[in-house]
Amino acid sequence: MRPYIILLVGGGAGATYEKAKRPLTHSLSKLKIEVPTGMADKKFLGKIHGEPWDALAKGPREALAAIWKDYLAEVLQVSPESARYKILRREIEAAAGFKEVFESWNTLPPESRAIAWRRLMTASRNQLLERGESCVRCGECCEKGSPTLLSPDLGLFQREVLSWNDVYTLRPGEKATTREGQVTTLKEERLKVREVPGSRQCWFYLAANHTCRIYEDRPEQCRRQQCWGEPPPPPESAELLGRHHLFTGVPEVWELIREHQGRCDCGEVVRLLADLGAGSEAAGDALFEALHFDHYLRRMLIDDWELTPAATEFLLGRPLSEFLETLGLNATLTPEGVFRLEPRQEPA
Repeated sequence: MRPYIILLVGGGAGATYEKAKRPLTHSLSKLKIEVPTGMADKKFLGKIHGEPWDALAKGPREALAAIWKDYLAEVLQVSPESARYKILRREIEAAAGFKEVFESWNTLPPESRAIAWRRLMTASRNQLLERGESCVRCGECCEKGSPTLLSPDLGLFQREVLSWNDVYTLRPGEKATTREGQVTTLKEERLKVREVPGSRQCWFYLAANHTCRIYEDRPEQCRRQQCWGEPPPPPESAELLGRHHLFTGVPEVWELIREHQGRCDCGEVVRLLADLGAGSEAAGDALFEALHFDHYLRRMLIDDWELTPAATEFLLGRPLSEFLETLGLNATLTPEGVFRLEPRQEPA
């Protein structure tokens, strides 16, 4: 049932019921509620079909709760399962005294029910006007994934809001999962804020108290994110922040990044795997050379440059061994310092 605003119009013996054919969000300011004399004579049969005014007039509090839930979903324009809906509903119900209305609903006469319903609708209207298109800090988007950095975020590194340990690189050819859970192969490089290990929750989000450690300096994609109305369009490729924006002016680092990309390109690794499957010995040699170069270059950065493993994932992207896992292969380093490649075994 699509919820409608309930108009109880007229008065006296000639009172009538009318259903507003306009969506809720367009009619809040024009609401007028009057109690028709014949309202108490109607009998509610315990089902809500297309006559919600009958349910409110004669129905139990369960009917009120069902209509109220649908009404709020329409007004707030979000799913009742979303964190945003739950926060706004809690605030609206506190302002309107919904708990008291619900608990006393079964004993209220029709006139008092109309007054209580009007109070609920007024509270929802006021809340919509105040917070209808603003972030309520529910954290739902923060728990579904970390932001991809865009060109305006360059200043976050310059101001040391972000460090090398807070960000990792996804290189072209790697697989990534969208907020909607879809797996896609990247065509261009992405710099991502790290996630809490074992989850998709943003590194900077504190779930215990629904706060962000860098909220005032949050990345551009966080600022664009909205969970109401139409979702924002995805960023254009030209907007993406890349390693070249940060390191072309640091030749020692940039040349190392370019050398690694040339010898450990993800697309080339996929091609080598296909050739190896076709029996090419040269492809096997090239693949193992890439694995060894990737591994020992990271060891050099950790041992000689004193970088953390997290910082190497920013400079070089994730290890090739992790990339191969997404392709169904395990690359295991033996005690002799040689990689062994074998099909990945899924847990039983």
